[in-house]
Amino acid sequence: MTITVKQSNQNAIFIPAELMSALNLHEGDQVQAIVEGKILRLARINKFLELRGALKHDAIFDAAMEQIDQAWQTWTAPRSV
Repeated sequence: MTITVKQSNQNAIFIPAELMSALNLHEGDQVQAIVEGKILRLARINKFLELRGALKHDAIFDAAMEQIDQAWQTWTAPRSV
């Protein structure tokens, strides 16, 4: 699905209701913005990641997420046949 969106004069990008529904996003949900060259990807944040900040000391959580992020950045999809 490809939908064109516009940036507002408030430096915000609004996601149309059709796309929100297709992604099961609701008001207040967080998404992660990922820049890949000249491509901007938006990914729904896993419910697990929404727990960030719920613990008194998040240093271990942050370190684990950094390792996961580094592994994800170096991963390449297998070539399809």
